[in-house]
Amino acid sequence: MEKFKLKVRNVHVYTNLEVRLKSRTTKEEANKEVERMVETKDIFKGYEWKIEGCEEGGINSFNSDLIENIIERINQEETDENIFWDGFTAHYDLNVSHIPVNTNLEAPLKSDTREDAIKEVKALCENPFKGYEWKIENCDENGINEFNEDLKNQIVQIIGKDLVACIEGND
Repeated sequence: MEKFKLKVRNVHVYTNLEVRLKSRTTKEEANKEVERMVETKDIFKGYEWKIEGCEEGGINSFNSDLIENIIERINQEETDENIFWDGFTAHYDLNVSHIPVNTNLEAPLKSDTREDAIKEVKALCENPFKGYEWKIENCDENGINEFNEDLKNQIVQIIGKDLVACIEGND
């Protein structure tokens, strides 16, 4: 188990979202529910959206940009293909892929001391994706769709503001 972890907060990443629908009868009813959500643009009220693979939501801000991005993605795809029956809990889930979301990222560090962790993070800023397993904080799966230059720049910028605050763990 790693001693130190690098946490970078409030990063925008492309990820997949999921939400449990209220419909329990038919897929047709689930489709109608999603259509109502899109028409009213009230997609968060009464629903617990989360990043796919996360027990806790993982989403830092539920704002109008997120609403617009979700609705746009739903409108681009066949809703029917993104609604899945969860036989275990007898619910339908809606999955929406490749949405920009404000979340927190974490990566285990290799260092055994805080001093070494600080040096490691400084070096990591040259190429944060090389040799590091980034994932969304508190999620079982990695969940990140794109490791691109924009994400790299966000990580480096946040670390640059307060490197020490980004390192968690105990000596």
